[in-house]
Amino acid sequence: MKKSKFILLLTVCLSHGSLGQTIQEIFKALPLSYTIELSSEAKNLLIEEGNYTLPIGDSLETMRVDYLAAKDYIKLQYYFTTGQSGFFVIELKKFQKIDGAPIVVYSKFGGIPSAFEQHSLVTFDYKNGTLQSNKTLGLPDAIETAVFLKENLPDSLKEEKISISTSYNLNPEKSNQVEYEISPQSDQFDPWIQTKKLTFEWNGQRFQKM
Repeated sequence: MKKSKFILLLTVCLSHGSLGQTIQEIFKALPLSYTIELSSEAKNLLIEEGNYTLPIGDSLETMRVDYLAAKDYIKLQYYFTTGQSGFFVIELKKFQKIDGAPIVVYSKFGGIPSAFEQHSLVTFDYKNGTLQSNKTLGLPDAIETAVFLKENLPDSLKEEKISISTSYNLNPEKSNQVEYEISPQSDQFDPWIQTKKLTFEWNGQRFQKM
């Protein structure tokens, strides 16, 4: 009987510990500076309702946030409901180390639909309800344009003259991967693009470029 009670108590304790490591709990732990104008109350509303209108707008310009969640993944899409076409996207994804400890990848990109760029990429350790930056997990903040281009470009299409949009995708087809993607801002650049994405795979310790 005592053994059964001990097992039950252990199970309850473990379940409470795992609840604190859900992607929603990690999202709630993110400081305000990472989730632009989203207070604790706003985050709860987003999780419950799936969208939220930022209180900083006015009758002419209002910004809205849409919330999308999947296993170990959250996406926030910020956009203007009228007027401007500007947007930005925040993504959050949890991975697990070999020892079971969670790490978190945070990404933000934005601009306008025809021209956007990666703004920030931060990797964290998550422990005891807090996030601590960890820069040793293998994901670069950004990647030079030259990596995606073919060699021997003509003088008329040197790297600095090729305009591309850039963004991380934290939720590609394979759950243990993230991708850094580019999109030429003009069709004329397509013949000079060698690849449009780089894939990084999580091996339980760090991300490795595939």
